Amino acid sequence: MHDLVVVSDLHLGRGRNPETGRYHGLEAFFYDEDFHRFCAWLCRDAEQNGREFKLILNGDTFDFLRIEPEESEWEHPGERHRAAFSPAVAAAVLERILEGHPTFVDALALVLQAGREVIVLPGNHDAELQWEPVREELREVLLRRLRARTDGAAAQQAAARLVFRPWFHHEPGRVWIEHGGQYDPECAFRYPLRAGLARTPDVERALERDVPLGNFFQRYLFNAFGHVTFIVPSSRANTRYMRWMLLNRPRLLLHVGLRQAPFAWRFLRRLARTARRGTEALARNHVRELHALAADSGLGDALVAVDSLKQVHADLVATIRQMAGSALRAATLALLLTMTGTGLWLSGLMHITEMQVGFGVKEFLLLALNFAALAVLVAVAARMLVRSEPQEHWPLRDGARRVAALTGVPLVAFGHSHDEAIWRVDPPGGGRAWYYNTGTWIAVFGHDALLPRERVQYTFLRVRGTQGELLQWSPGRGEAQPVILLDGPAAGSEASPAPEIAPA
Repeated sequence: MHDLVVVSDLHLGRGRNPETGRYHGLEAFFYDEDFHRFCAWLCRDAEQNGREFKLILNGDTFDFLRIEPEESEWEHPGERHRAAFSPAVAAAVLERILEGHPTFVDALALVLQAGREVIVLPGNHDAELQWEPVREELREVLLRRLRARTDGAAAQQAAARLVFRPWFHHEPGRVWIEHGGQYDPECAFRYPLRAGLARTPDVERALERDVPLGNFFQRYLFNAFGHVTFIVPSSRANTRYMRWMLLNRPRLLLHVGLRQAPFAWRFLRRLARTARRGTEALARNHVRELHALAADSGLGDALVAVDSLKQVHADLVATIRQMAGSALRAATLALLLTMTGTGLWLSGLMHITEMQVGFGVKEFLLLALNFAALAVLVAVAARMLVRSEPQEHWPLRDGARRVAALTGVPLVAFGHSHDEAIWRVDPPGGGRAWYYNTGTWIAVFGHDALLPRERVQYTFLRVRGTQGELLQWSPGRGEAQPVILLDGPAAGSEASPAPEIAPA
C-alpha cells in the first residue's frame, strides 16, 4: 500500500521580485529551498525503502487572496478591489506566483519525475484551483520544467501524474483528507464546488455573493498591513493581531482603517444589494457537481451528508450585521458603565468635599478615590487585552468526527487552522478514528502554549497503512522527526496518538 504525505497551507504569494531582488511585500512563503530538500528526501527515502508514496498538497498552497492590491495588471479596469478573480485572471495570477517560486516548481517536478503522484486539493485561499484554466497553467509550467530535466515522452508521462481533486482525497476504509475550511464558520463557502462556473459570464461578480468572512477580512483589511502580519486563519489570530497592533503600531492600525474603509464600504453596499438574490446559478452548479462527485466517488448520499456539515450559519452581510449589533451593544454597555462610574466618582467627590474633617484627611480620601477609579479602568483594559479565547480546534475536530462516522475511515486529516494537532474522534456508533491537522509551513504569529518549537515548523502527515504519524521536516538534520505536542487539561487523554489504528 502506498504511503500518503500530506502538507497544507504553504500560502505561496508572488515570491521574489526579479527587478529588485527582494520578495514582494505580501509574500509569506520563504522556504522554497527547504521544500525542495524535503521533496528530495521523500524520493530518496522511498527509493531506499522500496515504498511508494503520493504527495498531497492539502489546500491554500497558492494564495489568491494575499496578492498586492496595487498590482492591477490582472484585474478589470475600475475593479481593483474585487474579492474574486475570473478564471483568466486567476490563471495569470498563478503564472506570476510560479514565476516567483521556481525552486518550488522544481521540487514538484522532482517528485513527478521520480514516478510519484502529486495530488492538489483546493482551500479557501485557492478555491480557483477547481477551474481548468488555472489547472492548465500549473500543468504547463511543470511540463516545461520537466522537459528541461528529461526527454519529451518521459516529461509527458511525469506531468500526467499531477492530479487535481475538486474537494477531498478519499481512500475507503483508510483516510479522508480535505482542507477543512468548510468546518470553520468564518471561512466556509456556501457553494464551494465551482468548476462549472468557469464558463459563467462575469463569474467574479457572481462569486462575490459567496464570500466567507475570513476571506473578506484577509482581502480588505489584513493585506493592507503589508508584511507586518502573516496569514490570518481564525478569529483567535485576528484578536492577537489586533491586540498587538493596538499596543505596538496604533498609528498604522488607524491609517489602515481610514484608508481601507471606503473600499470595504463600497463592497459591502454592493454585496448587500445582491446577497439575497442572484445566487441561483451558484446553487445549481454546486448541486450538479455534488451529485456527479457523489456518483463518481461511490460515496453517494454519504457525500451529500458530508457537504451538509459545512458551517454556513450566515452569509457575510448577515455576519457583518451581527457584528455591528454586537458592537452597538458593547458601545451601549460601555457608555452605561462610564456614566455609572462617573456618577459614582462625582458622588464620592461631593461627599468627601462636604465632610467636616481636616484637609489632610480629605487629601488622602481624594487620592484613594482617584486611585480606585484608575485601578478599575486598568482592570477593565487588562481584561479586554488578556481575556481567554475559544479553543481553536473545536469546529474542525467536530467536523472530523462527523466525517469519520459518515465515511467509515479511521483517519481524517485537515489543514486550515495553522495549528498542528492530534485528536481522538471516535464516531458515536463505535470504532476508532483519529483527526490530524497538518499545521502550516509559514510563520505563526504566536502560540498560547509555550511549546518547545520553532516559529516555523515544516509539519506534514505521513500515512502508512491505516496509521498516521504527524512529523516535521528538519532542514538541519536532513530528515523528519515527530512533532512536539503536549498533553494538557484541554487535551486530556484523547490527545495521545495510538500506536496502531485498525481499519474501520
